[in-house]
Amino acid sequence: MDFLKNLIKPKKSALSLDEIANMLNTNPEAIVEFENAYHAADFKKGISDNYFEVNAKQASELRENDIVSDEATKEIARKIVNEFISQTVVYSYERETTSQKLIDFTYRIADSEHVKPEDIKALPKSIQPQCTGLYAQRDIPDTGKELLYFLNEALTQTDIKKQKTCYHMFRQGLDILDLDELTYSMIDNNPSSMGNWLPRMTKAVDKYGFFKIPNTKIIKVPITMLQLTRQVEYPMITRTTLDIVDNYCHEVFGLDDTKKYFVKTGIRSNKQDFRNALIQGEKEVKELGEYLLYLHQRDIQMASPLCSPCIYGAGTTVEWVVREFIDDVEGNQTIYHGMPLHTEYRVFVDFDTKEVLGVHNYWDPDVMLNHFKERAESKPNDIDAKHDYITYSLNKERLVDRYEANKDTVTVHVTEFIKDCDDMHGQWSIDIMQNGDVFWFIDAAIAETSAFYTSTVPEELRRKSKENWLPDISLPALACDDTKN
Repeated sequence: MDFLKNLIKPKKSALSLDEIANMLNTNPEAIVEFENAYHAADFKKGISDNYFEVNAKQASELRENDIVSDEATKEIARKIVNEFISQTVVYSYERETTSQKLIDFTYRIADSEHVKPEDIKALPKSIQPQCTGLYAQRDIPDTGKELLYFLNEALTQTDIKKQKTCYHMFRQGLDILDLDELTYSMIDNNPSSMGNWLPRMTKAVDKYGFFKIPNTKIIKVPITMLQLTRQVEYPMITRTTLDIVDNYCHEVFGLDDTKKYFVKTGIRSNKQDFRNALIQGEKEVKELGEYLLYLHQRDIQMASPLCSPCIYGAGTTVEWVVREFIDDVEGNQTIYHGMPLHTEYRVFVDFDTKEVLGVHNYWDPDVMLNHFKERAESKPNDIDAKHDYITYSLNKERLVDRYEANKDTVTVHVTEFIKDCDDMHGQWSIDIMQNGDVFWFIDAAIAETSAFYTSTVPEELRRKSKENWLPDISLPALACDDTKN
């Protein structure tokens, strides 16, 4: 069909996107041709020169010819991997047994075995590891003290403009400044990071059994490894360093090269290009660590003074997460380079009053259609926006009907389990994904930072969250009350 060829050309199609969607809606064979035309055009498009449009797998492809063959370097890298493993405690939730535990690797190495800077300097510079379990490059010492200064100013200033400026400096600094122990601890205190809320909710969710939670493992990235996201530009990270991160993640997450995984940082999945989130096949599983490193660094760059607008928060986490991938049982069409269009529900709750404040269609048709259409109209070359607009249009009625049919049931069961979440406080959003007849609890966030909060929760019920960035050293490494093993 010629209109499919027109769709992927830079010039405006003879038919509108809505007209194309209407034609496809009654012709399953045309939908197949449409998908084939889109994927062929997308393949020819290549890798974008916009840093924020390059997905993790594309970034890895640019490094495929880098291979470390030097045996002395490999041996040092192996020791560094063990150093990182020995600093790691993994939070693990197992769906099959509805249990959570901490997997403690801290017994793995003796202090005398640590790699020293002089060991690394003896290697060729192009293949030197750029961090060890104890050492990493840092430009600015005592960043934690600087951040505390700006936080204090934000809390004590009476001038509103100065107060906002100091708060901005504090939040931006959390994302982009070099890490020291205090800065790391403040970031770790972010309640929106998955390790700070999932362990506090699983028992209540499992108690009632209506919602399922994907198998999940969470780590707190060792401070010197996490420093890579702030200190070294990704193209300048050596292959040896990437191999260290890959091998470390493969072991601490207990990866199986034959399985599929869903990956994210403690805050963000970058699923708007689903190639960032879905990991499958032996090659990708073995490279999973460098994907997470790349995505975390890219999130942090959003807070850079060079980024306009400057957006902080996406990188404010010390956690990396690997989850079970939930295979689509419905044969849904996909947007965002492979994300199935499941029906999803965003439920706003108040854990203090134990009530549901409202529920919203995650794939709100007005928001989604406007989003894709604005992109397609403002960027004639954006075939992704055109594809996703048409695909969403074809599925809009199904998604809306299913949402309306089940939103009350979802609300009832969320109301049920939040009553037992005694360790959770404040207002939150809870995301539920429907896959066939199974409802999955997949995400949560502070309500006021979540889309649809103001359009869903009545103004008289809204309460701002209370921020507390000061770490409490008496808390355990992860909020889990099961015994270590």
